[in-house]
Amino acid sequence: MKQYNFSKGRKGESIAQKYLEENGFCVIDKNWRTRFGELDLIATKDNVLHFVEVKLKVGDYFGTPEEMIDKRKIWQVQKTAEAYLLKNKKTATQFLITQIDAVCIVVDSKDQVESIKFYKNLTII
Repeated sequence: MKQYNFSKGRKGESIAQKYLEENGFCVIDKNWRTRFGELDLIATKDNVLHFVEVKLKVGDYFGTPEEMIDKRKIWQVQKTAEAYLLKNKKTATQFLITQIDAVCIVVDSKDQVESIKFYKNLTII
């Protein structure tokens, strides 16, 4: 099951990267890890640094990808993003505006994309 989730996650990140690049983003890093967690995609667009959480679901019978992003998940991405900025000082000084975004993807049982939704500037409510 863990291997399935890993490959499903990588598939979602690949779809999300293509989507972002088609919409003018430049992906500069992916799967960046710390003890806090992992940043799926790190991208830039219009002088903004985007930390992008990717969620993929096969069908939405058991809930939507959006339902997997709660305030704990946003907090985890925020802490990991802070660690990224501390470790990558050049990038941190180059991009004064940062935000957490999400790409939520639903595919069918044959891995065909049914929907992609982009959510920008997520915050903890």
